[in-house]
Amino acid sequence: MSKVNTKDRIMAAGLKLFMEQGFQKTSIAKIETEAGLVPRAGAFYRHFEGKEALLAEIARTHISEAPEDFGPEKLKAFGDTRAELIAIALNYEEARERQKPFVRLIEEIRLLDIGTEIQDQLNTDMIAALGAWISEKPAAKSLSAKQAGALLVSIIGGWLFYIHQIQQDVSPDLLDRDTMLNEWASRWAHILDEQG
Repeated sequence: MSKVNTKDRIMAAGLKLFMEQGFQKTSIAKIETEAGLVPRAGAFYRHFEGKEALLAEIARTHISEAPEDFGPEKLKAFGDTRAELIAIALNYEEARERQKPFVRLIEEIRLLDIGTEIQDQLNTDMIAALGAWISEKPAAKSLSAKQAGALLVSIIGGWLFYIHQIQQDVSPDLLDRDTMLNEWASRWAHILDEQG
């Protein structure tokens, strides 16, 4: 079998066992057995230095994937600020949905402080992309980098708060997703399109 195939099998086995049993209760021997390998024969270590390295690779592959179609150039293609904001909102919402199956694994990663460099890089890349996007808006043209960053956090923070907290706890009669998305995008688009 090829190395890529074996590595993929180890990753699939590790993902399954980490999600079912947790990181601490999953041994390398269990991962090898689940992957169809002979336990303690060394196949695992030809691909990973240890469980932490496997968990970091799983995080890199399954949890922290950033969509390839997201960035300042792609956002500009929408043609107006409101549509761009909706694309940003939907991107964050999709990321949340993509990560739902991995909630236990994400918690393990946070507790073990594994993969923080992956999340840090993803956050840095996303902030850089959004920072480049907002810097082109009329309202941000006269702002310092720190002020533009504060504006960006204010904008994105409202949507993140909604999808992470409010959406779970609020009755649709009080605030439904479509109304929130429409109001959030329309109001911020109006602000961003105003001359600073």
